[in-house]
Amino acid sequence: MEKFNPHCWHIAAALERLDGDEELLHKLCQIFQDECPKLMEKLRRAIRAGDPEETLRAARSLKGELRYLGGTCAAETAGELETMGRDQNLTQASERLTFLENELGTLLILMKHAMGPRSTDDRRGQPGPGKSQ
Repeated sequence: MEKFNPHCWHIAAALERLDGDEELLHKLCQIFQDECPKLMEKLRRAIRAGDPEETLRAARSLKGELRYLGGTCAAETAGELETMGRDQNLTQASERLTFLENELGTLLILMKHAMGPRSTDDRRGQPGPGKSQ
């Protein structure tokens, strides 16, 4: 059984793409954390339905977001699912989907940990509870 490599989130590469803007990376990670479950549900449905075209589209979207954010290992797995969709061969798709779900679960935890807690007020530029300007 394959194990997730916790070194598969290349935060430095993501920051480099964003010219070192940590606040922007935080915002993008927040957006990804919100959007990832929706993309994964589309991918799950496509694989369950045996729909290679929708598998390709959902996996490609997920792969692109993951690559941009430095989630290289999960992006690679999403790329495998994309290829399966393109080749119209989903025989191993459920197995790879399970692995991708595990990778994403760990990646999301790493993102939350690295980005640290921030209140909604902080994201609007206002001090959060108990913080002064």
